[in-house]
Formats: sequence, structure tokens, C-alpha cells
Amino acid sequence: MKIKVLDHNSLGFDLDPSPLSRYGELEVYGATDSEEIYARIYDADVIIINKIKVDRECMLSAPNLKLICIFATGYDNIDTKSANELGIGVCNVPAYSTDSVAVCTISTTLALLTHLREYNNYIRSGEYSKSGIPNKLEPVFHELRDKTWGIIGAGNIGSAVAKVAEAFGARVLAYKRTPTDKFNCVDIETLCRESDIITIHCPLNDGTRGLISKEKIDIMKDGVIIVNAARGAVIVDDDIVACLENGKIGGFGSDVYNVEPFAADHPFYKIMNRDNVILTPHCAWGAKEARERCLSVICDNIESYLSGGNLNRVEKK
Repeated sequence: MKIKVLDHNSLGFDLDPSPLSRYGELEVYGATDSEEIYARIYDADVIIINKIKVDRECMLSAPNLKLICIFATGYDNIDTKSANELGIGVCNVPAYSTDSVAVCTISTTLALLTHLREYNNYIRSGEYSKSGIPNKLEPVFHELRDKTWGIIGAGNIGSAVAKVAEAFGARVLAYKRTPTDKFNCVDIETLCRESDIITIHCPLNDGTRGLISKEKIDIMKDGVIIVNAARGAVIVDDDIVACLENGKIGGFGSDVYNVEPFAADHPFYKIMNRDNVILTPHCAWGAKEARERCLSVICDNIESYLSGGNLNRVEKK
């Protein structure tokens, strides 16, 4: 059996893929572009991908293909309908990155809340040494206690973030497709209107695409902090930029983008050097422990397939 990893570079150079070799002949490619994919998967039985798009045409070009393993939880880059019709299994890895994404979301949010970047720059610039004053307390920052933290998408990651927010004394509101008694669930308008901080953790679908637009931002509190840890297309980039520039948004963080990496003409180039903006390169999922956990589950998925099982088979859901 031939197993091919098509975009290992996106998994971290420190991640050793060799455990996969116990299931067959392993080939590992650092990256694969849209022109190379057909030749590389032609004789593959199993392909392992992270961000590469696999459509019906790709599947039809690989007559031996039996299983697609995605090194991720989300699988919107795979045509699962075609895979199901063609009898090709598709497996994801649920919940492996919960702690990793949660800690990065919280780190970004707290850095924006406390103006950590500004204070650090004050020291690094030498202004602190020149000032003769033992402390600096501008820009003003606030505690989390009694603030309202809105969670859009209260699944595994949103729930982990909510626990930390509550531990700091924040009031948590949640917008969830299926409301639950576990949270104070409200509609999206109420969450936008009442939250001091909004973090986004929902999947991308027709109901969430462009969810955070000028219309929603206009009803938010002045100075709201927004952090996107979901998918780039959940927000409207131009609206975020405009509302940062006019001061409506007090702080913005994102780890995800419509196109990754985004080009030099992306709207975020207008705001990326602002002290109240923190942009990270889709790294939140990738703590070392999370990536090792993900690889281990992919091995389990392949073992299950070989023994006739359906572990983490998304097209069967």
C-alpha cells in the first residue's frame, strides 16, 4: 500500500511522519501545488493532507485511492460528497487541538486587553529608561472581572475558552447553533450588543460566512475586542479594517484568513502594524503536543480502515 503525505511543511518541520510507514510504503512531500497533485496521487492508496484541496477531479485521477486522511478537524477542503459516491473514505481528527487553540486565543485576547504590546514597545524603545518614572499606566487597561466575554461557537474550543474567562470572573455569553443549558446561550445580536470581548470558534458554513460584518459591528460596544480563531471567511475583512480605523473596534486578533498565506494587497496590510492588532500565521492549532496527538489519531484512523472500521469517517456522519 502506498501512503503519501502531500504538504508536510504545513505540519511543522519537527514532526516525524515515520510512524505512518508501518502501514505501507511512505512518501513525504513538503508541499504540493495544484499542478503536481495529479501525478503524486495517481498510484496512492492513502493520502494525508492538511490544507490541500481535493476535489472530484483529483479523486478520479487516482484509481487506487481508498482513503483521504486530513491532518485537521475541519474538512471543507475535501469534496466529501464525491468521496462518498466514489467509495473513498475520508477521516478527520476531532478535538486534537482544543487546548492549543484555546491557549492561543486566550493569550491574544489578554495581550489586547492589557495593551501588552504597547507596554513592551515602551521598554524596548528605551523610553522607559529615559522617563525617570518607575511605571507607566497609559494606555489604561481593565480587569476581566465583571466584563462580558462572548463566545461564537461553543464547541470544544469555545467551551475551553469559556472556562478560563469564567475563572477570571467574566460573564460568558454563547452563540451556538444548538443552544445548551451548559452556557448562557443568546442570539447573535444580543451577544454582539452586550459583549466587551468576542472570540470566534464556529465552523465555516453558509450560516457563518460573513457573520461578523459592519452590520454586527455597528451594534457592538465601542472599543470591543474581537479575536478570530475559527475561519477567515467568518468575518468581513474590509469591515474589520474600517471599524478599527474609525475606533469602533478597540482590539483585533486573528490566526485565520480567507487565503493563507494572504497576499501583500490584503486589507490587513493597512492595520497589521497597529498596536491594537495581533495577527498570527494560523499557528494556534499547532502546539507540539497537539500535532503529535493528531498524527497518532491519523495512525489509528488508518488502522481502523484496514481492519474494516469507520473511525472518524466524516462521510459516514
